[in-house]
Amino acid sequence: MSGIKKIARPLNKIKNEYLQWLKEKNADSIDIYNPKTESDEEWDYYVVVSAFIEDILYTVYFMMWHNEINIDYLDEENRYNKMSIDDFKQLLW
Repeated sequence: MSGIKKIARPLNKIKNEYLQWLKEKNADSIDIYNPKTESDEEWDYYVVVSAFIEDILYTVYFMMWHNEINIDYLDEENRYNKMSIDDFKQLLW
């Protein structure tokens, strides 16, 4: 299979918007973990993005499992699990 599954496109879109947000905040050491090259076909979508803004590490897990979207967000003081795309947008914007 090439490209992103159609059902995962909204999740990929918010991941890209988050990357843009990081760049606008002058984030350092942006790291993207995307196991799509591995043989694990179970996840519909699984990408982890981490970066530093000043001395604070931000990590976001973008996941889709059996068509269900979950976004987990962690920073120095906060942790939010199983957020929707709308919840994640409200958190950052």
